[in-house]
Amino acid sequence: MKLTIRNTFVLAILLLINLQLLGQIKVSKVFNKNFNASPDGFYYSLPQTVLKIDLVVEKIQKIPGPLSEYSREYLGTSDFITTNSTSYRVVNVDVEQVISADPKQLYYVQFPTEKPKDEKSVAVQLTPYGTLWAYDDLGSTSTYDKESRVDQTFFLLEGNEDFKYFADYNRQRKIDTIVKKISIDTTTIERFVFRTNWVNKSASERANEAAMQISRIRDARFNLISGYQEVNYGQSMYYMDSEMLKLERQYLDLFLGKEVKTLETHTIYYIPEKDKLQDVIFKGANSSPVEIFISIGNSLELIPDSPLDKADNLYYRIPEIVTVEIKNQGGVYFRENVLISQFGVVAAVPVLRNKIQFDPKTGNLVKIVKE
Repeated sequence: MKLTIRNTFVLAILLLINLQLLGQIKVSKVFNKNFNASPDGFYYSLPQTVLKIDLVVEKIQKIPGPLSEYSREYLGTSDFITTNSTSYRVVNVDVEQVISADPKQLYYVQFPTEKPKDEKSVAVQLTPYGTLWAYDDLGSTSTYDKESRVDQTFFLLEGNEDFKYFADYNRQRKIDTIVKKISIDTTTIERFVFRTNWVNKSASERANEAAMQISRIRDARFNLISGYQEVNYGQSMYYMDSEMLKLERQYLDLFLGKEVKTLETHTIYYIPEKDKLQDVIFKGANSSPVEIFISIGNSLELIPDSPLDKADNLYYRIPEIVTVEIKNQGGVYFRENVLISQFGVVAAVPVLRNKIQFDPKTGNLVKIVKE
């Protein structure tokens, strides 16, 4: 009789365990493509933070003038551009956090092949990136709020690469005088013949003409502002003076060269890594690099690194807060505290008789309701 009671008790315990196992889910980490997945399940990934960095840089091109070799001779200056060069200068930095699936944190959720008749259905919601959003939380929002994105195009052109007034008429008239001597007896007659042809101007001649034009423009400006014409031009005098200044600048560019400045926007998608807390994100020609510096906080140092491996547990991420700085030429153009998911720890939460909701941007647990 005692043996019968004992066997009945053991059978009841085994039946209870079996009923519990029927309702359990099994979560396994996927390490390679040879993972043996059952047909009753789904994959999900833990999120990783990607920094979308928008750099607005000023591109400075220095272009020597076509008459630069005559700058000392005709202008008496040594301050002019001699070679082509390009440099960059950071104007503005904007950083936005976006998410993507972490390929190193892929999991497979296997539902039980059978479940008790009285067990209700389970709803699982994923983000478009394949990360967990909610488990059995039917009250969560039904649409995923994607990151707002504003596409901006910056364009600034200060000057251009053309040198005006240099492509002028490159021909000049040359008159050769030919003297023919005719001797008749003791008389010599000289006959002058003039032959005209057209030849190209030399660079020195073109430089001389440009320098003389600069001198004439300056004389005209002096006569204008000194009242030489004795005419009251009123407000028109300001317009004429500014136009002559522009014309003088264009002729001076032929000798001194010019700087062409443009604004460019470069978008960099950067994935932070724990073993690389300093990195170069942009490097222009003949310019110092734009670097990112990451300082990790210690807000999660008391949380174990290894989550509890147990049935009916879902794995999620607790992000770490870090300080992100972006520097160029010793100046700090961006400094802000941000949450980086992959710098945090992986934790586990039981799903049995729980309604759970996760933050779609960081993967952190934001709500749990115990039934």
